[in-house]
Order: sequence, then structure tokens, then C-alpha cells
Amino acid sequence: MASSTPLDSSVTQGLVAERKRRGVGGSQAATEVPVLSLRRYFEGTADGKAAVARDWDEACRKVGFVTVVDHGVPRDVIDACWEETTSFFDRPLAEKAAVPTSSDYPYGYIGMGMENLHASLDETSRNPGDIKEMFNICFGTTEPDPDKPAPRWPAQSVGMRRAWQAYDAALARLSEALYAVMALALGLREDWFADKVNRHRNVIRAINYPELRTPPLPGQVRASVHTDYGSLTILRLGGRYAGGLQAMGASGEWVDVAPRGQDCFVINLGDLMARWTNDRWLSTPHRVVNPPQALAATARRQSIAYFCNVNMDARVECIPTCEGGRAKYAPIAAGEWLMRKHAQTVAGQLCYAVEEGGGEGGAADAPCGEAARGVAEDDAGCSVSLCPESPQRPLRDGV
Repeated sequence: MASSTPLDSSVTQGLVAERKRRGVGGSQAATEVPVLSLRRYFEGTADGKAAVARDWDEACRKVGFVTVVDHGVPRDVIDACWEETTSFFDRPLAEKAAVPTSSDYPYGYIGMGMENLHASLDETSRNPGDIKEMFNICFGTTEPDPDKPAPRWPAQSVGMRRAWQAYDAALARLSEALYAVMALALGLREDWFADKVNRHRNVIRAINYPELRTPPLPGQVRASVHTDYGSLTILRLGGRYAGGLQAMGASGEWVDVAPRGQDCFVINLGDLMARWTNDRWLSTPHRVVNPPQALAATARRQSIAYFCNVNMDARVECIPTCEGGRAKYAPIAAGEWLMRKHAQTVAGQLCYAVEEGGGEGGAADAPCGEAARGVAEDDAGCSVSLCPESPQRPLRDGV
């Protein structure tokens, strides 16, 4: 269902204008997020895989969001992670805050109101912090980068650690399947992405949006409009009130994204994938709005995002099947891209990937323009990666 709620209207207008300038997404307004079953892909027939790939390509061209069912992640793995996450957020603040984010550890706990996404839209923003708290962790791979810090946990977290490790392993396998679907959708060999994600820094980020027993302060929201930084995000939604996530349609209308009671994941693409595909696929702006006032006092919401980040040294340049006569963006290392997006966020200049100019040393090296200020935080808030050149410097990414 589409909404015309005027939240973040100035940012919305800028993003719509930038989308039109780049010629992405077409002109037809989105009215819903498509549902895609992965059953035929996992059955393994060439025809089944091709059918799933075609549906994926259409969804990524028109919406940039897709609800995935028949995903193969065991329900007991999902439930265990979900329950341990809820239990963590129910702990006393001192226990949760025992593992904070810091200059040498960009994961861990982020407390209620410590993020203000509007500050990334406007350096002069005085809006209060977002109404959420978060916990992030990065397990890495069996061949991790040497500068990736080891996961840190609060005390008495044996069950949480076990559940989150199992969830990470299951979601990593799902992400591998999704990369294979993406490769087929782009007319590439099925394993085209494999050597670009074998040292990934995927991040689990859990978010708790508490009940709103008192009215929010003026301008205070659950998560402002933003796009994600990386390749794709796998999101699990739930809680007493699972609503609030909205994706932007081509004309700036807002489309509600809800789990509909299904065993499903919501998938969205990030700016890196839009750039990699030469804007064939969308990195769609999205937000989390506050619940209706009548429900607010009981509207606790929880989400768990799995942010997929490619190898930090992976060379991201226009995929050959996406060139269409002109590569819009210069090649860039994935780690450098994340560092640039982070710097733009800090400077209040984060845009919807406006820099263009194919080839080495092109206009992609120019600073981000003012036409479309956005913010890279996601429904889940932001995932975190480390800059390969400065491993102590956190890079925030978004759902």
C-alpha cells in the first residue's frame, strides 16, 4: 500500500529529482514489494533457476526491494536468534552497554537516541536521536582480513553467541544463493560473484524499537529516509508491531513493506550494487516511520538485518552485461567506496551516488553534489565495516 506521508519531504524531493536525472526506476509508481519464491532455484533445474533470475531482475529494476520466501533458512535457527536478541534487549542497560562501539571496535552496542540520521541530511540539524537501540557483530569468514577485530560479547552470552553464529552461517549461505541468482539475472556465470565475497565482512545488526509510551519529540522518528551502502541487505522483521518500514516509489510515494505473516526475508539492494550494475538495479531509499498513536504504547518492534559487504579489495566497475554503451561510474575498490560514503555522511553531504564519469580518474573522483542529500542508514540502522587503509576507523553502512 502506498503512502503520501510528508515525513522528510525535502529529502524525498531531492532523491526523486536525482533518480530522474540518472534515469533509473522508470516512471511507474510502485504499489507493492514483489514476493519471490526461491524454491525453483534450489530445485536446481536450469529452467527453474532462469525463471527465478528473471523475476529477481524485474524486481530490482522496478523496486529495488523484494520479499523472499522458500529461502531455505531453518526456522529454528531464525527463532533462536530472534529470542536471544529479544532477551538481550531486555537486559539492564549496564549489561548491554558493556560492549560499546569505539574507535578500535566499530561493532557492539549503540544506545537509545545515540543516532540522529537527520544530522547526516543537514549539519545544522537539531533533531533528537532516533528511537532505537542496536547491537552489531561481524564474524567474517574462514579466510578473514587480518585487521578485522574479533567479536566481543557482553557477559553471560553463551546462548546468544551460539544462536547468532548459527544465524550468521545460515544467512551467509542464503547470501551466496542470492549472489548466484543475481549473476544469472545479469547474464553472467552463476559463480561470478564468488571470488568477490570470499573474504566478506557481512554484519548482523539487531535493532530494538521500544514501545512509545510518551509522544516522540518534534522530528523524532524510528529511522529517517536513507539508502544502504553495500551490495544487499537481508532483513527479518517482527515484534508486537512489525510495520513502519517503507520504500520509495519512482515518484516519491512511500510503499509499505510488511512481512505479511509469512516466513520471509525482505531483501533490498545498496548503493554499491546500483553502481556495479550501472544503475540497471535500484538502491531504493527507505525509512521506518513511527507507529499510529493509538498503537504506540504497545508497538514494540524488532528487526535483524544481515548486511552483505563484498571483499574490501574487490574492484567494483561496471559489470560487462550492464554497460549499455557507456559505463557511468569509474572503477573503485569496495573499501574505498565505503570510506567515501562514510566521509560524505560525516560531512552532511551523503547523496544518492550522484558522481558519474566512466573510466579511471573520471568524475567519480569529484565531491558529491548538493542536488540530493540523503542518508545512508537502514531499517536496521547501519552496518559497520572497517576501512582497509585505516582499520581503526569505523565505516557505517545502512539498512
